[in-house]
Amino acid sequence: MVALRHLLSVRASGLPDLVRLQTALTKLLRTRPEALLDAVGTLDALVPLLASASGALPARDGLRRGVPHLLAALAPHLDAGLSWRGPTTEVRSSGFHRFAEPLRAVVADRDGVGVELSTGRHLALGDLDALTPSRPLVRGELGLVDTNPLANVEAHPDKQGNVLDLGGRDAAEWVEALNDALAVIEAVLPDLYAELEVTLLRVVPVGYEPERHLSASYREAPGLIYLTLHPDPLTLAEAIVHETQHGKLNLLTWLDPVLNNGHTEWSPSPVRPDLRPIMGVLLAAHAFVPVAALHQALGEKDHLLSRTPQFARRRAEVLQTNAESLAIVQDRGELTPVGARVMEALWAVHAEALAAVEQDASAPRSAPKRA
Repeated sequence: MVALRHLLSVRASGLPDLVRLQTALTKLLRTRPEALLDAVGTLDALVPLLASASGALPARDGLRRGVPHLLAALAPHLDAGLSWRGPTTEVRSSGFHRFAEPLRAVVADRDGVGVELSTGRHLALGDLDALTPSRPLVRGELGLVDTNPLANVEAHPDKQGNVLDLGGRDAAEWVEALNDALAVIEAVLPDLYAELEVTLLRVVPVGYEPERHLSASYREAPGLIYLTLHPDPLTLAEAIVHETQHGKLNLLTWLDPVLNNGHTEWSPSPVRPDLRPIMGVLLAAHAFVPVAALHQALGEKDHLLSRTPQFARRRAEVLQTNAESLAIVQDRGELTPVGARVMEALWAVHAEALAAVEQDASAPRSAPKRA
């Protein structure tokens, strides 16, 4: 709804079709609200619109990037055609179309989507070859193109943007590895796995890293995460939990600040080498407390992945940094009532994960079995 409200109310110069589009969408909101909300919620349209709403992109740039994808998604529901003039080079309909020269216009109606080239020639997208935009996963999809205009905006000191890169592996290897990681989550955290139907819409590959793992997500891109491929399914499972947790808290911040001083109070971070705003520390806790719950569930089920010294070390490390992150937010954060409820839940999950480790440590060890 945030993106739709922004789209229906924003004013921007240099967009000759904006008012006509807003009038048509206002009518569609009355007659076919679900179709309109679904179209606005498609990632290729939603992310540029939210980037415009947040100020991360100028309004004109966000609309120019998002509206062509929105029209393509709306086409089957339009009683009358809609056109959008303005330079764009990408349109995602049933496939993905990328043009070498900026288009003059995109036109959509119930018969399909067409474009006007810079030469003035009109073409139907259905008559053109299209790129395959994605591969399905058991939850969401592996993105083979990326339309996020913020992909190269980077806040982590160890990364330089998020350029789509299969890392020398083919898409089938990525799909297999991600599905294996998702199977780990499904096996031990079925409730969280069920949430992934709405919190994990697309994974964009950003290279292969055998020794470490890097991931990213954006407040303006709910359901979209960036991951490096890694040979360990637990590492990938952790990253999926981590980044989709970011997405949930980021979504909440569109409705409530959670921390009144979230971006004005800064602190050393238990999980990063740089100073972070308190909201960044809360984001870390909100991401890693469920990772600790993942470890707890793996241990309780005696999952194969839990039977290594590396697992025990990682589990202890995550619990320690979670305790530090939660303490920083509790001591220095000015929590809103909604934020206080978030913290209460995080403390409860952390306490349960910590108690499970302490119980394991105090339990008598059984004698090794004889062959």
